[in-house]
Amino acid sequence: MRQFDCITVEYFREEELLIWRIKDTGMPNFCLKGLHEFREFGIWVKQYFEHPDRPLKFIISGSEHNGIYNMGGDLPFFLECIHTKNVEKLKTYAHLCIEAIYNIYTSFGLPAISIALVEGNAYGGGFECALAHDFIIAEEGVQFCLPENKFNLFPGMGAHSLLTRKTNVLDADMLIRSSRIYKSRYLQSLGLVEKIVEREKGWLELIGFVHTIKEQFNFEYHHIQCKKMINPLSKQELLDITNLWVKACLQIEAFDLRKMEILAQAQLRRTKIEV
Repeated sequence: MRQFDCITVEYFREEELLIWRIKDTGMPNFCLKGLHEFREFGIWVKQYFEHPDRPLKFIISGSEHNGIYNMGGDLPFFLECIHTKNVEKLKTYAHLCIEAIYNIYTSFGLPAISIALVEGNAYGGGFECALAHDFIIAEEGVQFCLPENKFNLFPGMGAHSLLTRKTNVLDADMLIRSSRIYKSRYLQSLGLVEKIVEREKGWLELIGFVHTIKEQFNFEYHHIQCKKMINPLSKQELLDITNLWVKACLQIEAFDLRKMEILAQAQLRRTKIEV
């Protein structure tokens, strides 16, 4: 099994299950290094599991960070690119995010079902990452948020496309506009979270869920594919929206940039990383 710097990978052949987790090596967000590595991971997954002796029906994502699934975008990186007006660097980051999101959404081009095991809070791009999966299993009380509106931006890595396909237009608009924090139980009421589990029992509940789905995998997998065919999501749509996001980033004024800096500092304090 290949080793990576930013993620851990485990394969359970009997369960036909692969789980990748973001390593607890620093800020639990999508940094440029991690995104480049995730591109390599995507290529490896497809090549490795095309082999007939490596059955795969489930691709699971998770996090090794205690209480955090993913904090989303790399705000200090965004600030640097905006201050220096480095459009190409920001666009490279955005496009790598879309490649990651689309790989998850399409199960890396493999006939598998994707599941986000959310055992901690998911903000911004972390929430978008979870939404890209076929199912979300979340711990009781876990928090989700799209905070971009706090600093006069919009979530540019899939929120509009995914939310409007997974819920109704009004609820999607509310979640994107409000920048409020929502608990897992509320998102379950909107149909975005499939199953709520007790704290520290996520893995056991996940295995039980997988066993249930596996009994009718032929139906479940093709049912998901039918839904995606009826309301298809193209990679180009995601790229067009993220290109608009890059353009919007460069139009943020000083007052809103200060808000982004405050949020970035709050994230650092929350994860106990020294500036």
